[in-house]
Amino acid sequence: MLLYLTLAGFLISILVLINLRNSNKANIYLLFFLLINNIYALSHYAAVYSQNKYLTATMLVHFTPFYLLLGPLFYFYVRSLLMDDFKLSKKDYLHFIPSVIILINILPYIFKGLDYKLAYATGVIAKTSNLLNFDYLLIPPFANFLFRPIHALFYVAISIVLILKNRLNLRNNNLQQILIYKWLLLLISISTILYLSFMLFSVFSYTKLDYKLAVNQASYILYITIGGLIVLNFSLLFFPNILYGLPQLDYRLSAKKGAYKKLDETEETEEKRISKSFEISDDKLLLLKSKIDSYLLIFPYLKPNFNLSMMSSDTDIPVHHLSYFFNEYMKINFNTWKNDLKIEYVLELMKDGTYENLTLDALSKKAGFGSRSSFINSFKSKTGLTPSEYLQNLD
Repeated sequence: MLLYLTLAGFLISILVLINLRNSNKANIYLLFFLLINNIYALSHYAAVYSQNKYLTATMLVHFTPFYLLLGPLFYFYVRSLLMDDFKLSKKDYLHFIPSVIILINILPYIFKGLDYKLAYATGVIAKTSNLLNFDYLLIPPFANFLFRPIHALFYVAISIVLILKNRLNLRNNNLQQILIYKWLLLLISISTILYLSFMLFSVFSYTKLDYKLAVNQASYILYITIGGLIVLNFSLLFFPNILYGLPQLDYRLSAKKGAYKKLDETEETEEKRISKSFEISDDKLLLLKSKIDSYLLIFPYLKPNFNLSMMSSDTDIPVHHLSYFFNEYMKINFNTWKNDLKIEYVLELMKDGTYENLTLDALSKKAGFGSRSSFINSFKSKTGLTPSEYLQNLD
């Protein structure tokens, strides 16, 4: 089961990567956080279950520096989500020092030949306590083994402090605020359970000096750890807005005919300073609506290939902002909204008599529908009548 769980985790990581866009770069940290957690799960599978010396020789030592990136990645992700800024400062790179130290520490193993690594893997397969018996420079493997979960829990703790410091609350009952709160609450709960159980299992297995014996005698702790990994891997599927990016709207009305411009760097800094909450105010949503209304004056929805990406490109509004606007503010999905506009356009043609020189097929194509059937279905959904029935009533 652990192998399939790990493979599922890699697929979720790929899903995050596929949906990684300029508008949600905070998910870079989430991507590597998920990926490294599943690499660690795969190394556990290699040590205890696989009986494959090549997989064991590859997984057990080479990736250990990455495990000390879990805490910083978690912290950077939470901070990016709260601050709407994924960039690292020079001081942030200090968080990578423990990982670099471990990398230097395992250089003797890394530069060993394949025969040495296969011999090491064979020894681990025979007795799992041998996983601590490899060449290193300074830090004993058991110290690194026990330090990993403590290090990760420390960063979970400072992430909690960061959330409290930014006063994340539900006083204004704002949809985005509630979404962030629920997601961070789930993520922190899962990570706390995952790394706490991992720490207990690490201590138990070290005192027994037999990894397989620890697996048998502390199976309940291991099951909690695996359960935490399952929830971590699949939780993102229940928060699609997190996957695509959270709306942090920063548009302001300019003086020119109600058009909108993106804030310049100075204005953006001031805007973020003034509004430290995670709200999308009604004013900003109304400004966004005004920009969309202005865009609709050129009838872009009549193009057969009109979609959310095209709208985003034309208006310079990120896709996830538009998705949030339609789903949470308008309470309608984009396709229904688009088709309703097409039908309203057709209705205007029918009322002013333009339709008399057009067949229904020509009318549907003029409105940008890809097929006659989709036109009729959308028309009936909007008016309750088919186009023919509507025309009969109109006459």
